[in-house]
Amino acid sequence: MHVVQLTELASVLAYHGPAMLLQRRPISPEAIAQYWSASRNRLDLWHQVMARFNRVKATGDFYRMRCWWTDHMGVLEEILASEVLTRVVAAIGDGIDRRNGTDECSPITQAIHLSHLEARNRVQWAILDRRGCSVSDAVRLNRLRRVTERWIDVLIGSLAAYDSELTRFGMDLTRTQSHATAARECSTTPSHETVAWLTRAAMTEGFQKHVAKQASLPAANQGVADSVMMMMRADLFDSIGTLKSLWMHRIESKVDQTDQMIAEFLRPDVNESTTVNAYEQLHATALAQWFR
Repeated sequence: MHVVQLTELASVLAYHGPAMLLQRRPISPEAIAQYWSASRNRLDLWHQVMARFNRVKATGDFYRMRCWWTDHMGVLEEILASEVLTRVVAAIGDGIDRRNGTDECSPITQAIHLSHLEARNRVQWAILDRRGCSVSDAVRLNRLRRVTERWIDVLIGSLAAYDSELTRFGMDLTRTQSHATAARECSTTPSHETVAWLTRAAMTEGFQKHVAKQASLPAANQGVADSVMMMMRADLFDSIGTLKSLWMHRIESKVDQTDQMIAEFLRPDVNESTTVNAYEQLHATALAQWFR
């Protein structure tokens, strides 16, 4: 799997992340375990690449260092670009655990997030070191870093529109808050899905311009993507396997709340007159919530 596809997956996850937070259902332990295993496997491969850089640098051989940059440029790009997905997963894991009052998935997603930050910092130090790195390669990686940071703020901002605590997973707090405000205003308009689709298309095109066409670690990326897909519960999909819109999740949530209120007010131990008044109150409350 190519890293651009991981960024697309991050966009899809960010769009449906509010639904995952709205339902307040935990992520399955199997998905969390698979995410940990797949991410650790990819992190080990990244660290092996950076360890080779340190060994080559110790020799002082400029030609070998130049060869290292040529051979591993694609891996460095994947380390930078795939941070988009890592941060979105970490944000959703944190949001779900806080809403449920548990610590089931956020410790794992946060640990992977911190390990990814360490790998990214090692890439940035290698760029600053510049031994064996051409000017064009350094400029290319720096542009990719800036593109990645901007899109992280866009996607985290779309999640922070429903949970302001998640802004801390963005790169630039002011920029993330600005995107959160824009996403909050757009979420109530009919064009919400169109905006999300255009955002995903723009992000995909932006990353394609800054990364190699050939995937460097396709199997490792595929493992991470599969584990993230496992986190998306079955109730996020309709009967034909298509992801439901956020509006549909909101409707389903309102229906569930209404059913619970009806069950509470129509208990057998409640007398008839109280039931009638309660039902009228319930009907008025449900209508107010529906049209709010």
